[in-house]
Amino acid sequence: MNALRLLTLTALMLCGFARAGGTIDSREESWVELASAGFDARVLDTLRQIAPPDRRLLALRAYLRAGDSLAARWSWSQQQLSDYPTTPEGKAASEQIDAVIAAFAAANPGFTLRVNREPRSLELQLTRWNENESVGKAAAELAASLNHQFLGAKKAVTADVLCKFLIEWQPSVRAALAAPGLSAHGQARAFDFAVERGGEIIAGPEFASAGERWDAAGWTEKLRAAVRAAGGRFAGPLAAPYEPWHYTYAPQAATPDRVAR
Repeated sequence: MNALRLLTLTALMLCGFARAGGTIDSREESWVELASAGFDARVLDTLRQIAPPDRRLLALRAYLRAGDSLAARWSWSQQQLSDYPTTPEGKAASEQIDAVIAAFAAANPGFTLRVNREPRSLELQLTRWNENESVGKAAAELAASLNHQFLGAKKAVTADVLCKFLIEWQPSVRAALAAPGLSAHGQARAFDFAVERGGEIIAGPEFASAGERWDAAGWTEKLRAAVRAAGGRFAGPLAAPYEPWHYTYAPQAATPDRVAR
């Protein structure tokens, strides 16, 4: 859906609500309440911290799509994040990062890798989700699609019908972030690499520059080669949304492109 079509559809929805004497926020809130029934306290508390309601709906779509994997993927507590670097797995991951850095430097003289080893707490994920522009655009598109589908329906929307729509709906452009709680950075196992030369970032974790600064410049494949040379213990790069700098540590030999956000 292009921007003009989305804008027109949203305007029509606004007019419909005005005639019906309702508000968009209240209707979206009712959808959130309907579709979130049955989720555990962690998810419900996270949803309450997301604003406005269209961003809650977009996050809820991700939780529904996660299905049975939701609990296993959910972000760790601050204590777990703090403890991870001292665990056997955390130490092994750090050693593997060092090996990737060494392999990359050996294959690309004059260039080095910078790695963000800091985990991404649930609180930080929430802040970014609430502020990110791409999330806002996808959330607005989802809300417009929901209004178009269900506004003026003769029958009340059921939870099953609503959840099915959310699970199957596809945005025209993906949000650049995982929904709060589902980022692999929230379990301290995801790492973002950047290519550096003389203190200057040549290719960094910037969504808009993935094609130009990574793929076209050859750094995507060079980083992939360094990961393989270091033992292949990282899965990646992230395929959707496409982030050639994003890899997730896998204790067992990793399979390329099978990686969580």
